[in-house]
Amino acid sequence: MHPRGRTRLTALSVTLLAGGLLTATPAEALSGGTVVPVGTHPFLARIATPTKACSGALVDPSWILTSATCLPATDSGAPVEAATVAVGDVDVSTGAGFTAKLTKVVRRTDRDVVLAKLDKPATGVPQIPLGTTAPQAGETLQVAGFGRTTTEWVPARPRVAPFTVSGVNGSTVSVSSANGTDACKGDAGGPAFRVSGGTAQLVALSSTSWQHGCLDVTETRQGGTETRVDDLGDWIRKQIVPTPVSCPAGAPIWAARADGGLWRYVHLGPADGAVSWTQASAPDGSGWTGRVLAGKDGVIWDIHRHNSAGDPYPDGTLKRWVYSTGSGLGGGGQVGSGWDRYLTNEYKNRITVDEKNRIFMIDDQGRLKYYLWDDATGWWVNGAGDVLDTGWSRFDSITAAGDGVLYARKPGGELFRFKYDFAASAWTQRDKPAGAGWQMFSEIFSPGGDILYGRGSTGTSPFDGQTGPVLRWYRYYDNTDTWAPSGPDHMGVTIGSGWNTEIHVTAAPDSCRLSG
Repeated sequence: MHPRGRTRLTALSVTLLAGGLLTATPAEALSGGTVVPVGTHPFLARIATPTKACSGALVDPSWILTSATCLPATDSGAPVEAATVAVGDVDVSTGAGFTAKLTKVVRRTDRDVVLAKLDKPATGVPQIPLGTTAPQAGETLQVAGFGRTTTEWVPARPRVAPFTVSGVNGSTVSVSSANGTDACKGDAGGPAFRVSGGTAQLVALSSTSWQHGCLDVTETRQGGTETRVDDLGDWIRKQIVPTPVSCPAGAPIWAARADGGLWRYVHLGPADGAVSWTQASAPDGSGWTGRVLAGKDGVIWDIHRHNSAGDPYPDGTLKRWVYSTGSGLGGGGQVGSGWDRYLTNEYKNRITVDEKNRIFMIDDQGRLKYYLWDDATGWWVNGAGDVLDTGWSRFDSITAAGDGVLYARKPGGELFRFKYDFAASAWTQRDKPAGAGWQMFSEIFSPGGDILYGRGSTGTSPFDGQTGPVLRWYRYYDNTDTWAPSGPDHMGVTIGSGWNTEIHVTAAPDSCRLSG
């Protein structure tokens, strides 16, 4: 616990930064201690926005830890302000050090900590590992940062000083210095580390301080509070390592061909893009000339196209089928009408199904709607559908790839990721840029787990090496904002050839789920 009135270390204001940059005084940081020698502690990070600056620690080539007060985030996870980080042998006066922009902020809800992602990895800059045990009373920690000193607003080089742990209370650590040194504004998020066997181990981050001895501070009380991070290893790994995905039975893929045959294949490698399939020897049905959409638990939705004089169903009739490996397709009763819009070229890719059997669609007013089937009642939860959003006419394709996860494509090929939390009735991600060039695909579909298949592009067959139409596999890691490695042409992984004579292809959306 810290005494009431102790000052949070926020950051230096932009006006103070401007004044400090005009000076040419020796490099320092903290209100005391010593200048960090060049070549030591390269994990120290300096973070700057147009209005403030603070400190942090590099814990991965692409990630830093810092104070939550340093980097507030928008709902999408982007920093509220444009932010730049410098690590390595940083020198503000010369511009030395590796610099990158910050693109994503992941906040802890229980303490003053955020994890922030660099737009490019700090390759070659050593990181600091996390300690594996909590600080103990009486232990000496080194505290470092780029904050103001007793004489400077903005030091060119960081400063480090020893602090003694006076108490540990849950997620906070009280520290003090024998000579009265305190952390200052601009040191927020700076690392507190122990040195064991000559190696620094990160255990906490600077959070609050009386700022005794800092420039323009008259406070006589001393001491500060650090926020523990030694127990955050699992949480950090969850954010920076791609979440595992599980596809226990592979991904059933249904292909409706131009002659009306419906063929079932199983991709045995959906988790990693392996070229491994079970091949169908015969179609599972005929007359599938409309729009086919796979759902969960073997459900197949058919937006029916009237195909003969003896066909009693008009265009746009919605039929519900269920497939089982033992008995094949069953059911096929009518469960809706008026869906003929999704038989047109304009709307055929503006409809998709997620792992919960929600049918999402963009209607003629540009609204994003969904329909949910209730297995218990054998009918729709809301036969009129529910509107989730407006303004979706800007997208020509939507693909569900998880529970409430949607990838939406603009005609120019830009791809965006959305996630709707149905329990909270709120978007948790909107318009997250996820790539470009997706206009090359005539159809994008998914087995779930943020895995996407694209057909309609040209490439090299993985079977005979010939050039022609191919099926491509992609997997997006939302927690790290990266894609799985691509194949030789850097356009996903080619897992099949052909796939160009089908009317539509769809994958069972509950085949793959994130397991982390």
